[in-house]
Amino acid sequence: MGYKLRPRDPAAEVRKVARQGIDKAINALSVAPEERAEGVHQARKRFKELRALLRLVRKPLGDEFQRENHRLRDLGRALAESRDATAMLESWDALAKRFPALFAEVDFRQARRRLQARAKQAENGDTTDLDTRIGEVIAELNHARSCVESWPLQAKGFDLLADGIKRTYADGCAELAKARHDLSDEQLHQWRKRVKDHWYQTRLLAPSWPKLMQLRSNSLKGLADLLGDDHDLAVLTELMQAQPALFGDTALRERLGIAVAERRSELQSAALKQGTDIYSEAPKALVVRWRRYWASASDS
Repeated sequence: MGYKLRPRDPAAEVRKVARQGIDKAINALSVAPEERAEGVHQARKRFKELRALLRLVRKPLGDEFQRENHRLRDLGRALAESRDATAMLESWDALAKRFPALFAEVDFRQARRRLQARAKQAENGDTTDLDTRIGEVIAELNHARSCVESWPLQAKGFDLLADGIKRTYADGCAELAKARHDLSDEQLHQWRKRVKDHWYQTRLLAPSWPKLMQLRSNSLKGLADLLGDDHDLAVLTELMQAQPALFGDTALRERLGIAVAERRSELQSAALKQGTDIYSEAPKALVVRWRRYWASASDS
């Protein structure tokens, strides 16, 4: 997210960032066919950023929030399939970096070739269907862009953002508390989504206090990456259970399962430690501190 909210006219800034995000998503989906996989990936990232922006102004948006949030959620889902196979190959390669000797074995290299062929097939699959879906998504994005100007953003100054900041951060605190007692795939995934929302919002508000906000943004990105790598390994495990032939014989799958479990334990331990540091402040105190940053930036 290369755009920021600057402390001058927050409502205008929110609208500008929303339009920029939508335009970037449309541009990402308008690339040549050979670049489509990456284009879809970039568009889905823009959808997540836009949903975090919506959560920043959830209260003033009122009923508009659910409509726009659900719209972006559904658009992301419409494009999900074309990305999944490539993501699994990337997850495999990340695991191979952690266990290079194991993944250098012939059987593991053969399994990777099968995953690579699967990703290639998905990329070169029914292009007509994907073209149709992309066209529908772009049309819906253009409609969403036309709605931005009518968003009800009447609150002034930092008050426009305060409730969204507090709620997003508090949701992250709550999901971390649950994760300490429940390391299920679903719970960790829910926490990751709230971490990414807080990360995107921190990046948006970076102009209010650049050095400190950049440090927090870097920490949140690190946490999101840990949880993202863990989630990808969870999906890889599901794929191994659903399509065992992709991975080889029982012995290979058992060894792979052990490596996955070891790496996931490392990732989860690191995420819980880092999350405890990031989410140590009470939500109300964080909002008070960020309001002070905002006021200082407005006066300068």
